[in-house]
Amino acid sequence: MKIAFSTLGCKINQYDSAFMKESLKERFQIVSFDDIADVYVINTCTVTAKSDYQSRQLVRRAVKKNEKAKIIVAGCYPQSNPEAFMSIDGVDIILGNQEKLELEKYLKDTKKEQAPKIYVNKTADAFFHSDIKVFLNRTRAVLKVQDGCSAYCAFCIVPYVRGRARSADSEWVIKQINNFVDARYKEIVLSGVSLGTYGKDISPKKSLSWLVKEILEHTEIQRIRISSVEPEDVTDELIDLVASEDRICKHMHLPLQSGDDRILSRMKRQYDSAYFKGLILKIKEKMPDIGLGTDVIVGLPGEDDTAYENSVKMIQELPFTYLHVFSYSLRRGTEAFNFKEQVQELVKKERSKRLIEIGKNKSMLFRKSYISKTVDALIESEKDKKTGMLKGLTGNYIKILVKEDKEGLRNKIVPVRILEFDKTNHLIGEVS
Repeated sequence: MKIAFSTLGCKINQYDSAFMKESLKERFQIVSFDDIADVYVINTCTVTAKSDYQSRQLVRRAVKKNEKAKIIVAGCYPQSNPEAFMSIDGVDIILGNQEKLELEKYLKDTKKEQAPKIYVNKTADAFFHSDIKVFLNRTRAVLKVQDGCSAYCAFCIVPYVRGRARSADSEWVIKQINNFVDARYKEIVLSGVSLGTYGKDISPKKSLSWLVKEILEHTEIQRIRISSVEPEDVTDELIDLVASEDRICKHMHLPLQSGDDRILSRMKRQYDSAYFKGLILKIKEKMPDIGLGTDVIVGLPGEDDTAYENSVKMIQELPFTYLHVFSYSLRRGTEAFNFKEQVQELVKKERSKRLIEIGKNKSMLFRKSYISKTVDALIESEKDKKTGMLKGLTGNYIKILVKEDKEGLRNKIVPVRILEFDKTNHLIGEVS
């Protein structure tokens, strides 16, 4: 029997999908979502209206691919609104975030259901330790070490669909990373819904810095990459650790969301613009070559032209190397759902477009600054589909294409000399 998965959203969802595949690999042949399968699993995201739409479209695509297939919808969107899928023809099983991690239990057979069955309970109170040995590719693996969030920002549905913040046991984390090392992975991406809060729910309390030190001491993983951390959780200890340890990637992603203090307050963020700016400049001073990413939301109700321009000015001034730009989406159940002064969709679109261009320009300038320099890059196992060249990723999150096509380069960290920035906006290099 064949089973296919499609995953939307964050790295946490990617990890959860990897676990679901691991739990079913003895019973099913795992195939591409584009193939004809007996079972299709859509692991959804509900952060924005766009992700909701994409989730529904993937369900319809699966039904169209094989109307006899069993269709399972899982994750954050059903956790928030399971009824949204009741009216879509072909859906068989609807699972919440906790239930999807027990997918095997709900997939006793592949027969179609007479009517959709909903299994969505309350969010979990404890971290679910889901063991996996093989991730989505052979060079980099995501490891979920934290789940849930207790911040309840006004715009965000995540705490309602993922539950309160909770941390993985450190011994389990070490075991998982050592399994990945044995499977020849070279880089681990430490991920969480609210990663910077790692350890605050453990007695005695721990920290993300403490966990990273444990990983450095008890594993031989070559590269540790820390995914998104909220600004208020970035301590001096964490900055110093990233700066001083060669095995930690010089790459940090800190969500800004807005550069306007009034909007930040309305969002219920835990910092103001001056704090954020000081934090970014402190990190840049410690690590001049660091890759710095951020998230920005445009169009929160009440964001006028002045507030938006404050965001633009701040982003232009700070040394970001890439941006993720989101238009605000109404999320029922959040505080912002009832805010007045909604921003028109056309205005959101124009504001997003401008920030996306600023982000593209910052990314281009950062990458171009590496022409003629030599960088260490992890060569991935799969080639670039358009050019046929090998793909590489640097510690500070620069994607490059490598001219050589030697089998022995794959899954290795090698020095690459950057030759040019080509017409397709790619950095091209050669192994030096």
